[in-house]
Amino acid sequence: MSQTDVKVSALPDAPDAAGTVPPRQSRGNRLYALDALRVIAALSVLIFHFTGVDAATKANWGVNPKALFPSIFPYTSYGSYGVQLFFIISGFVICLSAWNRTPGQFVQARFLRLFPAYWFSVVVAVVVWRALPDGARKAPSVSDSLTNLTMFQVPLSARHLVGAYWTLWVELTFYLIFLVVLWKGLDYVRVSVFCWLWLLASVLVQEEKFPLLGIFAQPLNTALFVSGIAMYLMYRFGPDLKLWGLLGASWLVMQSDLVQHADHLRHDKGMDRSPYVALALVTVFYLLVLAVALHKLDRIGWKWLSTAGALVYPLYLLHEELGWAMIRTLYGHVGAWATLAITTVSLIVLAWLVHRFVEKPAQRWLRDRLDKESRKRAAAAEA
Repeated sequence: MSQTDVKVSALPDAPDAAGTVPPRQSRGNRLYALDALRVIAALSVLIFHFTGVDAATKANWGVNPKALFPSIFPYTSYGSYGVQLFFIISGFVICLSAWNRTPGQFVQARFLRLFPAYWFSVVVAVVVWRALPDGARKAPSVSDSLTNLTMFQVPLSARHLVGAYWTLWVELTFYLIFLVVLWKGLDYVRVSVFCWLWLLASVLVQEEKFPLLGIFAQPLNTALFVSGIAMYLMYRFGPDLKLWGLLGASWLVMQSDLVQHADHLRHDKGMDRSPYVALALVTVFYLLVLAVALHKLDRIGWKWLSTAGALVYPLYLLHEELGWAMIRTLYGHVGAWATLAITTVSLIVLAWLVHRFVEKPAQRWLRDRLDKESRKRAAAAEA
């Protein structure tokens, strides 16, 4: 999942020409509650990959993790739904971060957030695949590895170096769609209309009569993003009947898609999970983000959550292949629980190191270069 800025501008917009009510004044400079939710989502996905899915992890543990972790498997097997929480938060935060920005500023901000840590994780993944292979899978080709640097593996039909990378393409399509809305400037009416149209497109694509829509209006994912945007509009402007209607409609579409998807995983993939437990869990995620939107969690102000939230993106990028390599190396020596603990703590420490010594310096350097080149072009245009 991408790292997203959850700082809030303290300056409200003026009413627009359509008479939209001005946004509510922010009560703080950072939404620490969203940082906390992002940490929960990341750790849920991590623990799912290591202990909650039997087929993919059996080769790494050498035994079904359901037998290794019988006390937690029934719960961690639902950890993959942390991705759905990520997408809800992403709809909220991307709308927040794009408000009052130009398209160029938005693109630059997203590029700086996504690519420095991602490129580093690609290098790590290549090293892991070549130096610490699992023996059960063939390493990705050189061409596929290079293609991964673009983050466009899906349209280029290349193999993901890391399975978790699939969510990045979902995020990128969201950014591309939202960029079209941002081009004309964001306001309450324009964003609301966009949400309704995008949600409708995600329903129509399921009729298989509009195949091209499936690229940008993906079932389930679209409803989650729209839900996050609706909740951000509530946060910024206050809740009203139209936003409650949008949020309710997006939840209804989401639940239909989620239950169908969960049924598919249970019947075709052998994942022993109840679709309605999954729905209840994602609905709890809705309620938690909604509590943020309605300012019910404004009192959460633990500043360490800001640092923890900053580690989510590098942790998400690095945990899967590298974590499995650590599990294969450690398990025979220290046992299952110690291996799980050492691997998890090591990955969190590594995520901090990457954030501190790779991501931040690279972002700073790239930002300075881009700003310098922008000033040069502006000066040349004025000459």
